[in-house]
Amino acid sequence: MQGDSATARRVVVEIYVLRAVADGRLAYRRLTGALGRAEDPDSAARRLAGVGETVPLVHSTSWRCAADGGVVLTYAVAPDPEPARPATPLGPSAQVARGERADRPAPDAVGPDQVAAHAARHLAFLAEHDDVARAALTGDPLLAEAVARHAPGMAGRL
Repeated sequence: MQGDSATARRVVVEIYVLRAVADGRLAYRRLTGALGRAEDPDSAARRLAGVGETVPLVHSTSWRCAADGGVVLTYAVAPDPEPARPATPLGPSAQVARGERADRPAPDAVGPDQVAAHAARHLAFLAEHDDVARAALTGDPLLAEAVARHAPGMAGRL
């Protein structure tokens, strides 16, 4: 990071570890941690998720400014390497986070379900348009099916 410490922003890496649950929906575990001083964000996501090189899909899905002025980089990791750990089921109707005005796109608040749903839509888009991501997801057919249930989209494509 360039600049002096007075202008540097804190960077948090946020990971949504995804898996399919018995009823066919997605569930997620949310993990967060600081970006290491000499660490790139992809490596931080793998470290924080505890996956090393063993999980097929690690993908950056979004970023946002935190309330404290820091930056949050969000990643989806799939499939969940620890499926026995508690996870939050994601409903198909999670609201899209958006600002109140067209010239102020940042919402006042963003909840974990909204971020997880955005990540799911992002992965659904990749599953349709990216051979590498599609191959990673189809290694777990239940997960691929659960992701596909989310309307594919990315920022600007809803």
